[in-house]
Amino acid sequence: MKILAVVSGGDAPGINAALWHFARAAEAHGDILVGADGGFPAALNAPYLAMTARSLAAQVSLGGTIIASSREPVMREELARTRLAERLRTEDIDGILLFGGDGTLKHLPPLLNDAGVACLALPTTIDNDVAGTERTMGFDSACNFAYTSIDGALATGRALPGRIFTVETLGGNTGHLAMAIGAAAGAHAVLVPEIDYELDWLVQRVRAGLASDGYALIVHSEGIMHSRALPQMIAEEVGVRVRDVHLGHAQRGGNATHIDRALAARWAAEAYQAFRRGIRRGILLEREGRLVLHEGGLEAFPTPDIDRALYAYVNGL
Repeated sequence: MKILAVVSGGDAPGINAALWHFARAAEAHGDILVGADGGFPAALNAPYLAMTARSLAAQVSLGGTIIASSREPVMREELARTRLAERLRTEDIDGILLFGGDGTLKHLPPLLNDAGVACLALPTTIDNDVAGTERTMGFDSACNFAYTSIDGALATGRALPGRIFTVETLGGNTGHLAMAIGAAAGAHAVLVPEIDYELDWLVQRVRAGLASDGYALIVHSEGIMHSRALPQMIAEEVGVRVRDVHLGHAQRGGNATHIDRALAARWAAEAYQAFRRGIRRGILLEREGRLVLHEGGLEAFPTPDIDRALYAYVNGL
């Protein structure tokens, strides 16, 4: 076999590890992995890169992706899908190993299937918002990245009492990252885009944290209302300067943790074996802690919601 790896949408820690594990499995059976360096635009127009286990070995632990991604929606056009199918036949490609998040995995596998292109997909996004799976590759690494900044801020908070800290996570319009990080870090409040908050309530939580612990910690997603104005809003209400921590896109690029490397190994091995079994469409999912190869689309699953019971507990509701 000859398989083409394509990354679409945002990058996530674990992609490089998955590529390495897939390449090792392929080479053990005389098969080949190549990569499109630039998402589907590159799959259409650029030379494919040879991807061997040896060439990938040094990238295993690194975040990001050794083959560039793209958000350009070229596959919307039927002509582009026809051209891609023709090129794959010309290059003797047997299928696409696709890495992507919610939007990629909802829309691209059905389009590729209709074009006659075999595609097996791995959910790779730090946002953990892909329907049908309890975990996406990259989420654990992004959570772990946040703790270094939070631990550093709280060291100051304990040494010099009376301080307020806000920590903005990534996550787009979802709050899974902020919820998981805030709960584990012992935040006095966690704010997520899925649930509105009242400033008066938040100020009460801040004051209670200052009184009980000597500092207040608020963790919030970048997608909440007034995200960038929040520190100043709190400072004006409480009368205490707010120290603001923006994790930014550095949170996406941290080194892959054990959990994400383990996911990469399991999912890459299963994807390779599925190609060998002749499966032409599938998405690797984790459900109740078990690896599942779902051979349909994600429309069968509900949009993942945040843990509302945890939200209520952390926020004292």
